Amino acid sequence: MVGTILGVLFILLLLFFVGQAFWKPLGLFFKIGLRIILGGLFLFLVNFIPNLFLGVNLISALTVGLLGLPGFLLLIALKAVAG
Repeated sequence: MVGTILGVLFILLLLFFVGQAFWKPLGLFFKIGLRIILGGLFLFLVNFIPNLFLGVNLISALTVGLLGLPGFLLLIALKAVAG
């Protein structure tokens, strides 16, 4: 009986530490995913401005999501240079 309780406590403690080890990387993935979604939403809304059309794809959404306004200005500059 005591061995079973100690075994269950050991497994719970092990699961806790494994969960703690994976929580920070998962939080980073969730944060990057949220930024990609917000960057794509921003690009989608910007496309309603006349004479300003930017492609909404994963790379451009990631650029705007991670860099913010400088990333948006970078996409506008690339559009002006590349045509």
